[in-house]
Amino acid sequence: MREFELTSLSASGRRAAFIDDPDRVEARLLSLHPDLNIRLLRDAILGGLTARNDVTRASAPTAAGVQQWLKTVEDLRTLLGTERWYIHEQKNCPFITSPDRLISIVVMTGNSDTGWDGTEDPTNQAEKGAVAESYIQKNQQLELFNQDSFKLAKEKSKETQVWALLYHYDKALNEVRYELSLPTGFGKKKITSWGERIGLGKISNNPSGFEILSDELIEPASVEVVPKPGI
Repeated sequence: MREFELTSLSASGRRAAFIDDPDRVEARLLSLHPDLNIRLLRDAILGGLTARNDVTRASAPTAAGVQQWLKTVEDLRTLLGTERWYIHEQKNCPFITSPDRLISIVVMTGNSDTGWDGTEDPTNQAEKGAVAESYIQKNQQLELFNQDSFKLAKEKSKETQVWALLYHYDKALNEVRYELSLPTGFGKKKITSWGERIGLGKISNNPSGFEILSDELIEPASVEVVPKPGI
């Protein structure tokens, strides 16, 4: 009799499911937690982009990327913190966790495959260590319960599922692309597979909002000149 063996999801080499239709995205976020929505996540990413643009010529070479990540983390945790989400850290890795402890979010920088359904799934840009490996392994175990045969076990599970708010600043296109995704595979300090990817779009960093003047001729304003007494 063949011995039963659990294999990792990454072993199959399958691509992660990717959704980016706004209606489906909004519905999926709502199913993850009632406090999650497209606008809130966009506001967190926009805050980080604003911080990136605040650096000057005198700033350190890596300041733009560092400030963008720091502000994205801060804004995400602030926005969800007002909804009673739990702000905490594990070995300096910042998390924000829902009040029921069923979902937690970390912020990561991703590579150029982030935010769109390309030929490859994305991975993290900065190397991750033991903390990431630990929660990704737990995600992987929880994903196994996602099969119909393990539905009852999943419903009874109280483990926290950790999702990544992954973003990539594309210098060539001058935009930031981002997604909320579930990491399920890890190796050599990189995420190797995802259980699901929720595409959240992109934010352009090009100047916008300039007022376009019409060609209508505007006559100069007439100013009445009153001579001074005695002149």
